[in-house]
Amino acid sequence: MIDYNNPKFVTFEGVVGCGKTTQSKMLHEHLLSKGLEARRTREIGGTRVAELIRDIVIYEHMLPYSELLLIMAARYEHIHKIIIPALTLNQWVICDRFVDSTACYQGLSDIGSDKVYQLHDEIFNNLMPDITFFIDVPPTEALDRISNNLDCNKFENEGLEFHNKIYQGFQAITKQFSNRIVRIEAAQLNPEQVHMKILQALS
Repeated sequence: MIDYNNPKFVTFEGVVGCGKTTQSKMLHEHLLSKGLEARRTREIGGTRVAELIRDIVIYEHMLPYSELLLIMAARYEHIHKIIIPALTLNQWVICDRFVDSTACYQGLSDIGSDKVYQLHDEIFNNLMPDITFFIDVPPTEALDRISNNLDCNKFENEGLEFHNKIYQGFQAITKQFSNRIVRIEAAQLNPEQVHMKILQALS
């Protein structure tokens, strides 16, 4: 049984096209159907300012540290204006991407994933999700799912080699943070089947 009266900060991670956005929406709707207060949000974004920063980060090419610091600025707005207030009100928080995405994407540069987590810890006093779901779909299948629906931002425009590196990054941090990250094998499954796996994991 899921302890619905013990709200959690839940994040969803994975490569482009893995279905994490769909799953975050399905979990949010499930919680609302139980009469619970739940907030669904996303990164980069979640607030007006953070959404403006999002447009810069995903469409403009810049130096690695410039990109990372912009993401941290957006996260500062997001955490202090959305996430912490919701948790303080005893609400569930469901977030599409968080620091693990930053570690995998921006950590590809010379910065490295360890530096990303270190900076996150220093700025946000080690605020981490209670549970993170890594929706495990290989890039070949994930990209094929959305081949006609990409918005052509700079990350989605990257080739398969790039997305394979991101995928390998998620696999690595899933092992590194096995106490927090739950791997959901979602290849060849429909959204409802994946959703049921997530509910089972939450119990």
